[in-house]
Amino acid sequence: MFITFKLKRYIAIAAAVAVSATLMITLISCGRNEDIHTRIYRKYSNIDSFSAVVEVTVNTDRTENVYQMRQYYIAPDMFREDVLSPENLEGMTYIFSGGTMLIIPPNDGESVLFEDIPKNRSYTFLPDFFGRYFEIGTEAVPVSAEPTGETAQVDETVTVLEVQLDGDNIYRATQKLWIDNKTLMPIRLETYDADGDPLVVVLFTEFNLNDNIDDEIFNLQR
Repeated sequence: MFITFKLKRYIAIAAAVAVSATLMITLISCGRNEDIHTRIYRKYSNIDSFSAVVEVTVNTDRTENVYQMRQYYIAPDMFREDVLSPENLEGMTYIFSGGTMLIIPPNDGESVLFEDIPKNRSYTFLPDFFGRYFEIGTEAVPVSAEPTGETAQVDETVTVLEVQLDGDNIYRATQKLWIDNKTLMPIRLETYDADGDPLVVVLFTEFNLNDNIDDEIFNLQR
């Protein structure tokens, strides 16, 4: 009788351990298999700050201009861009904070301050893209990989997000953002005109999310 009771107890304990192990494996598996859209939402729906180094290409009918820039952002409305190249613009700085924008020209030129201006949505800053993307509902916008290269095969290493831009501006109609599926880091942000031609292309060479940024760099008293 005692042996039978003890055996039943061991069986019950073993069963409980098995259930716990199965539950743990299931939870881990669910975490690993979390869909890409949910992962992107968790990472970018509440950006506190970031710093980045980007290459910005601006296409017009006649020219293609390429700029290297360093970007800084602190939520909700402090932006800064420092031009690193071309050489003739190196040192140009744009600072936006609380409805005021300061432009600091290169070579110790005289700064220009613009006050009481509305916050224009930027075509080069990620918070503005995600603001548009998430405001229409996190479940309403499709997330898809996109064919790349000559083989036109689906590249499963990236996810492409797309938003329609408001304002009926034929030169700024849609935007697409490429995100690395493994790291969730931004790769490329493109703004298209109404014909689908890319007018502004941003390539991210460095990106640090929720970086520790001194808000003194947004000081408008220059």
